[in-house]
Amino acid sequence: MNFRARRTDPAVETLRDGESIGIIGAGPAGSFFALHLCTLLRKAGRHARVTLIDRKVFSSSGPIGCNMCAGAIGPSIVGKIRELSVVFDKRVISRIADGYEIHGRDVSVTVRHPERGEIYTVFRGGGPVTQAGETKSFDQYLLDSAIATGAEFIHERVEGIEKTPDGYRLTFPGGTARDFDFLVGAFGVNSSISGKVGIGYVPPETWHSVQAEIPAGNDFIVERLRNRIHIIPAHGRNIRFLAITPKEDFLTLTGIGEHVKISDLENERSVNRALAGLLPKDAGILCHCHPQLPVGVAKNPYSDRMAIVGDAFISRYLKNGIESSHDTACILAEAIIGHGVSKAALNEHFYRPCLRKFRYDNLWGKALFGVYESVLRKGRLSDAYLRSVISDSAAGNMIQERILWSVFAGDAPYREIAREAFHPRAIWELARSLSRGS
Repeated sequence: MNFRARRTDPAVETLRDGESIGIIGAGPAGSFFALHLCTLLRKAGRHARVTLIDRKVFSSSGPIGCNMCAGAIGPSIVGKIRELSVVFDKRVISRIADGYEIHGRDVSVTVRHPERGEIYTVFRGGGPVTQAGETKSFDQYLLDSAIATGAEFIHERVEGIEKTPDGYRLTFPGGTARDFDFLVGAFGVNSSISGKVGIGYVPPETWHSVQAEIPAGNDFIVERLRNRIHIIPAHGRNIRFLAITPKEDFLTLTGIGEHVKISDLENERSVNRALAGLLPKDAGILCHCHPQLPVGVAKNPYSDRMAIVGDAFISRYLKNGIESSHDTACILAEAIIGHGVSKAALNEHFYRPCLRKFRYDNLWGKALFGVYESVLRKGRLSDAYLRSVISDSAAGNMIQERILWSVFAGDAPYREIAREAFHPRAIWELARSLSRGS
């Protein structure tokens, strides 16, 4: 049944021309949804009023504009942005990372993938301090692109969400209110608005991570870090993964774990020799935040004329939150334009496709991260493994280097990475290299 036939079927509740769509949250998930929806409406010769709402100003420096993210984006999401006919603004790019450097106790290996392209590092807000020059916030760039495509933006805090016979009513400070025919929750897993959604929504299970911004000069980043993103094994039990992401004249130090605190990062700086050598001596932390990272799936993220996108619903395990926001937003836009806005339509054409894309793939992601974490955290084993990666790559055997790139760059489905990582030949080579360090 084609699109026009569905519109005339009285049993199908569709999004009608002229209806209004409210999007709570103007970060990547909200802006991507607006971009996709406006594009699909234009191609179909239809129109709707699309409104993005957010209390943040993403162009502002410091906490007020921060969206709590390490800010590394790969070629896959850059390509998807270009497919939306959005010109990628070069002012958004803080640095172009020259691959990843994976550290063991005394050995490190540089991992690149010449076929996959460059890794851009970006500020999600205006940066930790006011910047001179032409730097532009990534989130502001996406929001500006959505506005240019036809969306409007309201800089306001949502105080209440109420179901109405025809959709939803949002209330704002001062008692003002506005009605929408369809509502999108793009507020992110770190927002307190999730408690006001209703519809039985329960946020996904999360880990608590730490992001800390540390000043570093260009010479240090180029000469010591060689413009690379560094992955370092942690000493403390609370931190599962440590990473350093260079941006302009700053380093974003990220600690990921179930309950990581800033004190855990400070302790790592004092006891972790590998980490200390990658940070400017005596450099203080300018600011830090404690974002939550989803490691599960939300319950009831949709209802009649309402759906939740981005990491407040589901995301790729520990990687590529921005691209996950794009993909869930794209699936929702296609669902409401092509299939309807009822709970049944959203279940079939939004909820289930998102689960198929992420839920089972994330099981492979957990297995992969578990294996490589267990190897890289063990001194002699990690060094033996990394030496074997270096020697194998020099001999033209790129299996382990490709796997490491894919795991930490996150630019391929986990099931595809696992197919190569758990191939008998790869397992044999991994076991052989580990036996040298046992």
